[in-house]
Amino acid sequence: MKHFILVCSLFFSLNTFAATWAEDFENLKSVPRSYEDSGAICEEIARLDVQKSYPAPQYEVITGISYSDEQRRVIGELDVIVFDKNMNKVIRIAEVKCWKDIRAGLEKAMEQRQRFLKAIRSSKGLIFRSTSSDVTYSKEQFEGVSDFITLGQKGTVQAGYGQELEYTLLELHQHRYDMIACQHKGLCVKP
Repeated sequence: MKHFILVCSLFFSLNTFAATWAEDFENLKSVPRSYEDSGAICEEIARLDVQKSYPAPQYEVITGISYSDEQRRVIGELDVIVFDKNMNKVIRIAEVKCWKDIRAGLEKAMEQRQRFLKAIRSSKGLIFRSTSSDVTYSKEQFEGVSDFITLGQKGTVQAGYGQELEYTLLELHQHRYDMIACQHKGLCVKP
């Protein structure tokens, strides 16, 4: 009986996982993103995950906004950004790190957060631009944001991350290859 329960539990877990990736895969097929960078799959899955808590039409969840000084020198990049469309303001920023060295990833995310806070508190002008389009944003849209989270692969919360994805690092690597293969076959949108 114990073995039967264990087998049923394992089967249910695998089916839940397969359904989750199948759903995420369908959602990502129409996103024009290059997955050559290994962090891209993590950011896109993080975006999908964050959208569950911040649904449209009130919120817009996007990936990849760089910020530069007035001479257009890039200072940093934000991974997942939540805009409240009613307020026309950013209300949450997630730094996404799916790294083998979990602690180093968390350290890097905290450094990036401090760099952003220093830049936004400065009296100097900043230019915010999408890394995938020509869309620009104002500094005022980012001022006052205080909700920052760190997000990583499964198992990172116990290391200090604020939130984790449903996938292990190995699974994320496989999903990245799935997306690259899909784009090569012409079944998924290319950037």
